[in-house]
Amino acid sequence: MYKSRIILLILPLIIFISCSSQSQRIVVAEYGNYKIYLDDFEKAYERNSGGYDKAKTDSLSSYQKFLDLYLNYKLKLRDAEVRGYTKDSDMQKELRDYKINIGTTLLLNDKLYEPNMHKLYEKRKTEYRASHIFLTPDSTMNVNKVKELGNELIKRIQNGEDFGALAKQYSKDTYSKNIGGDVYYFTAGLINNIAIEDAVYGTELGKIYPELVFSGSGYHIIKITEKHPRRTSIALEHILITYADSTGKVDTAKALKTIQDIELKIKNGADFGQMAQKYSQDKGSAVSRGSIGSITRGRTVKEFDEAAFKLKKGEISPIVKTQFGFHLIRLTDETPYPTYDQEKEELKEIYDRMRYKTDYEQLTDKLKTELKYSINRETFSKLIANSDTTKIAESYWKSKLQKLVGSQELFRINNNSYPCDSLFAYMIKHSISLNTDINSLVIEEALKIYSRDVSIKEKALIYDNENPEFAKLIDEYEKGIYLFQILEEEVWSKISVDSAKAYSFWERNKQNYKWKNRVEFKEIFCQSDSLMNKCYSLVISGTNYDTLFAKYNQRTGYDNTPGYHGLVDIDSNELSQQSNELKNIGDISKPFHFEKGWSIVKLIKRDSARLKTFDEAKAEASSQLQESESKRLEDEYLNKLKNIYKPKLYYEELSKAFKK
Repeated sequence: MYKSRIILLILPLIIFISCSSQSQRIVVAEYGNYKIYLDDFEKAYERNSGGYDKAKTDSLSSYQKFLDLYLNYKLKLRDAEVRGYTKDSDMQKELRDYKINIGTTLLLNDKLYEPNMHKLYEKRKTEYRASHIFLTPDSTMNVNKVKELGNELIKRIQNGEDFGALAKQYSKDTYSKNIGGDVYYFTAGLINNIAIEDAVYGTELGKIYPELVFSGSGYHIIKITEKHPRRTSIALEHILITYADSTGKVDTAKALKTIQDIELKIKNGADFGQMAQKYSQDKGSAVSRGSIGSITRGRTVKEFDEAAFKLKKGEISPIVKTQFGFHLIRLTDETPYPTYDQEKEELKEIYDRMRYKTDYEQLTDKLKTELKYSINRETFSKLIANSDTTKIAESYWKSKLQKLVGSQELFRINNNSYPCDSLFAYMIKHSISLNTDINSLVIEEALKIYSRDVSIKEKALIYDNENPEFAKLIDEYEKGIYLFQILEEEVWSKISVDSAKAYSFWERNKQNYKWKNRVEFKEIFCQSDSLMNKCYSLVISGTNYDTLFAKYNQRTGYDNTPGYHGLVDIDSNELSQQSNELKNIGDISKPFHFEKGWSIVKLIKRDSARLKTFDEAKAEASSQLQESESKRLEDEYLNKLKNIYKPKLYYEELSKAFKK
């Protein structure tokens, strides 16, 4: 009883608030029984003017002009509704196809790409060093025995036994077993194995992953030995002293003494780059003061890599011994961790390669549940039972099987029915098991692929219900279809421009079609002034201009018309201006600087300002006539609508726009 009284008290208040809110909406225009409110006008104006901040500073006259256009837009949309466009099958199919294509892209971007690429970006900020014990079945041990051994070793390590000793005894990885199982550094996306990557990133420093990890080739026990922020790339200089002397004789002690002497000189103030130029036996980098450019983790031999990535900017390493000799390494610069946008392309490549397929399958399986996917088992059984030797090929469409089950529902999703024919059309189009006999395994696998694809498309068709930006996009596209069709019917299809009409239009408007003063000329272009001066001295000595063009010109695109630029306005560019300054036809200019080179021009012809002939103006006149006719027909159409809907515009209310 108490709740009933509360509801009775609140209900009038809700009605009052709703009514008063509606009554307070400011009407800026009316047409027939329809109104344009100020808040709708503001949203439209803001979208078309470049945002709220720009819109609120615009003038009242700008608002008024836009209201005129917005009213015309609303009148056309109302007419589209009257014409039945919203129920037209062709237009609705076009809209549906657009929703599927764009919606699928947005859906996959929102649900898969963006969240998972951001996760990957964050993961790649951290670098791990890992060790492993690799176990694999062989002639002495089957899979079950390998698993038993692996689980036993995990317990022994957890109980305190030495990981390195067990790796040396049991690991089948001959590369790492004798160095404690060390497999060096890991960054997300570095190896193409999700199970190992997830295990590495899911384990604390100094711990082992508590389960065996199957990589496809065997089982791994994984331990994390280092964890720190990832350094994307570092720029280095180095000095190398090889073990062999100039005669080719190996003398490690001598090489060590040489690098120690260099190290001492640097500690006493000698310049590292100068020491590299003078002493380094890596001749490729010595000429650049020892610079080897930027490297990423793992691009050099392990000893060099480890020493380099421990350095800070400006630091010099202790002497490092590698297979190549003794090194001193100096870190000169470090690339900061890139932004997400800078990494986006690489992140997408990694995600597509490693995780997209699995994530896509998980997403579509969820969508199938959400959209109430169900197989018609009766149809499926009939399909398999009557397949005989029917193959998945174009011949399916003429088969007895198609006649029997083709139109029958195979599955239903989002309350939409999909027949057997749709599955076979999909399989043939995408070459799935093409020319294979139909059987239950083939059909079930194809049905998985097809139904996943369908689930994405069905979700795309309703994705505007949960994605406001997509809803706006679809709304704009739908209206665009209708407006395009109206213009096609009322304007474009009614325009007819032939030569006679174009001539008549030109006659009435010939004063609008004029040539300015023009010059016709040829040019020779050289990239250097010395070559141009040589060419110029030859041309003024009487050598044929076209012959010189063929020999000296370095501007491309004029091979078939030796430097000929045609008739152009005298103020088009430096070439036409220089040509116009020449007194007589046939005169040649002195060399002048132009477009990162040097040019000379030869005057061929002058043409004074004059009206264009019809032939010269025909294309321009025809285009303007078509534009004029389009405007006339559109104005006639809008006047018809205005006679029907009798619009009223309240310009004075626009002074209240963007005043909130």
